[in-house]
Amino acid sequence: MTHIAQGSAPQLHWLQQRLASRGLPASAGASGLPSWLPRDWQGFYLPSGCWINVDPLHQASLPPRLRLCLEQGIPLLELDGAWQALGADFGFMLLLGAESAPPPDALALLDALAPLPAAWLRCGPAGSARYTRQVWEALLFMLRRQPPPCPSTPTAPDWETALREQWRLWEQLVRLSQRYLRERKLPEDNPTARRDFAEAPRQQEHYAASLAGLIVQADGCQQAWRQLWDDFAAQTPLRPKN
Repeated sequence: MTHIAQGSAPQLHWLQQRLASRGLPASAGASGLPSWLPRDWQGFYLPSGCWINVDPLHQASLPPRLRLCLEQGIPLLELDGAWQALGADFGFMLLLGAESAPPPDALALLDALAPLPAAWLRCGPAGSARYTRQVWEALLFMLRRQPPPCPSTPTAPDWETALREQWRLWEQLVRLSQRYLRERKLPEDNPTARRDFAEAPRQQEHYAASLAGLIVQADGCQQAWRQLWDDFAAQTPLRPKN
């Protein structure tokens, strides 16, 4: 199985290194490259007929590219993930957006890029991988904003600032999730959101929709959040002991 690669972003170079180390180097020429591909396409094209789109800066709109592939009768696979140089040696955390299960040659390429075969997640249709990565990165950012206190220099945590920042980020997550559901004409008030999300991710047909539904439903607890905010704001800040 051969593939044709294009792109200059560092992560695409790391992906190529990973594939080469797994015995899947890119073809030397572009003789199998179709003329209908956009000039600025980035990712991998499989001569058997499959485009794995890797847009490092997320500048290209996916719907036009999806329509283009539908006109040509080939699948468009949206590939996203946590791109780090160490992935060239140990594999990448991969998120996939695809209308249906990838064809066999694309499966072989994804398995080679991942830490282990099948150790990647199909999040739903095209666009789902980008949404899922944005949510995960936002949640990690929330966790890292408040580092654990240092025992040698104890200080009182600034709960007011921390809660205000997390509240603003949470509101952005809710808006992002609502837009994701609306664009796909999915209900925002799914009563089974918790049960759907509790299923193993690989067993879900549309993991991103389950995630978005859970976030939107959790926003219904905003009254409890506001009460927590009021409770903290009413307390006198703790002062370090001399």
